[in-house]
Order: sequence, then structure tokens, then C-alpha cells
Amino acid sequence: MSKSIFTQIINRDIPAHFVYEDEHCVAILDKFPTVQGQTLVIPKEEIDYAFDLDDDTYIHLFKTAKLIAKALDKAMGAKRTCLAVEGFDVPHVHIKIYPMQSTDKGLGDFLTMGEEASDEELALIATQIQAALGEN
Repeated sequence: MSKSIFTQIINRDIPAHFVYEDEHCVAILDKFPTVQGQTLVIPKEEIDYAFDLDDDTYIHLFKTAKLIAKALDKAMGAKRTCLAVEGFDVPHVHIKIYPMQSTDKGLGDFLTMGEEASDEELALIATQIQAALGEN
């Protein structure tokens, strides 16, 4: 069976902008964000359905999402940070975190693929998020 694109990213076979990594998961910037700073929290184990994760990994994934969301609040000046759990287009469960600049629209307005962000923009945002993580 072929590896998911996320497993390839985790294995560093495909480049990405990492903002966090531990032994269980990674957080990377979404290459096609609908909002600036959109981040993916991905377990290292390739499982396509969130409720098939073992309890420890499931809990750790959400604790990591909270850590990243708080950093996004600081780094991006978000008014509210939302999340969605996915595993549809890429058969590898992941949490998408959306730092919202306004509360005028609902999360449903952002559950699409945005335009490709430049490596320069992603590198700058990654640095800002990593700095905010260091402040926590």
C-alpha cells in the first residue's frame, strides 16, 4: 500500500513547513490555506479515521491541537481559532486549525482548498508560530 502524502511529509520525502513535532505527531502549515496560518496537526501513525486512533494518540492529538491553536492566537492575532477533524481527501486523519481574523463567517466557509501559499510566506508564518510556541 502506498504511503499517504502526510506520511511522506513526516518522513521528509516531501518538503513542508513544520511548526511542531514530537514522538506522536507533527504540525505543519497547510500549503493551500483558506486562512493565513492554517495548520494541520497529524499523527505519525497513518490511520484514516479519527475514532480508530488508540485513546492515548487521540488525546495527545487534541492536546497538541490546543497547544498549536494557542500559538496561532498569538502569532496570527486570531479573534477565534476553529478546528475540523478530517481524513477524507487524504486518507490520514488530521486536525485542521483555522486562525480566524473575524467571526463574520462560519467554519463551513473555510472547509475548501485555498490557493497555494508561497514558500516565503509559509516560512515567515512558521517562524511566527514557533516563536509563539516558545512563549507558552
